[in-house]
Amino acid sequence: MLKTGVSYFGSRIQRHVKEDMQDIKDHNCNFVVHTFSETDLEFYKGTMKEIVEISHGLGLEVWVDPWAVGGVFGGEAYSKFVAVNLEAREISAKGESLPAACLNNAQFRDFMLSWIDAALELKPDVFFWDEPHFYLYPLDQMERDSTLWACRCEVCRREFKKRFGYEMPVESNDDIKLFKEDSIIDFLKTMCEYVKNRAPKTENQEPRTIKNAVCFLPFKGSLGGIMDWSKAAAIKSLDIIGTDPYWKVGEKDVGSLVRGFSKKIYDLAQEYNKEGQIWILNFRIKKGTHKDIKTAVMAAHKEGIRNIAAWSYLGTGCMSYLASDDPQGVWDTLGEAFFGIQKPDSL
Repeated sequence: MLKTGVSYFGSRIQRHVKEDMQDIKDHNCNFVVHTFSETDLEFYKGTMKEIVEISHGLGLEVWVDPWAVGGVFGGEAYSKFVAVNLEAREISAKGESLPAACLNNAQFRDFMLSWIDAALELKPDVFFWDEPHFYLYPLDQMERDSTLWACRCEVCRREFKKRFGYEMPVESNDDIKLFKEDSIIDFLKTMCEYVKNRAPKTENQEPRTIKNAVCFLPFKGSLGGIMDWSKAAAIKSLDIIGTDPYWKVGEKDVGSLVRGFSKKIYDLAQEYNKEGQIWILNFRIKKGTHKDIKTAVMAAHKEGIRNIAAWSYLGTGCMSYLASDDPQGVWDTLGEAFFGIQKPDSL
């Protein structure tokens, strides 16, 4: 089955959400990714349950996303957890406390399990683990300074020494990169297994099928994310693997960029019996470049990807920081592109 979707975080007013969900369906999407931030967790949990019900009522599959939770997932939201739990924050190689939770910290892991419990009450179909990572410094700075990395907290230092037999150094090396990557894999596996084990029962007392999906950061080099994607693909409780090859302004060959990542995801998904997914840029789209959206959608589809989503609804026009020049035009172009792969002869 061809899946087409979009992320949504623009409103928590139910009647407006219902209109938007219908608009999402009318633009040829069959699933929606609802963000469930720490703000939503604390103040909008009941509202979010209604929003999921509205989405399901219109026939949309619902994904739930820990949007910027703990500062370790993708998203433009602040984390209360890292503001009040200083002892659970990442520590830079230079000894600075950073605005992100350490993935190896037991307190943060317990918090994430409680987030899952709350998210399960919403009755989503898929948990979307978006870009899990350690704290990210700007790439150009990291390339010039081998001490710009994290995390070097007491927990990480202890676990590193236990594994490698020597004190965790200040300057990054291959052992540190491996340790960080494997820490993310262990964290992701723990979260995915917890989702599966806590899945609520149906009326027939059968476990309700809930899937786990991950989006890999597509960066080169070990910047703090998962670089050996096969490690994540091997997690049995993970069902969907994907990445988001967002192109830069002025990118000359969007098709080639998206095809390359799509082939990598497709091949890995085939090898590990997973569903492959590609994310399409739908923010900061400059006027006159809407055709890149169709190019990207077609490129992913031609490489065998049958789960294609975009970030985010209505050209991200609700957020000035990420808004496209012509949000409605971007949104309409995406809808046309999705229709095109559903009805290939129309393009």
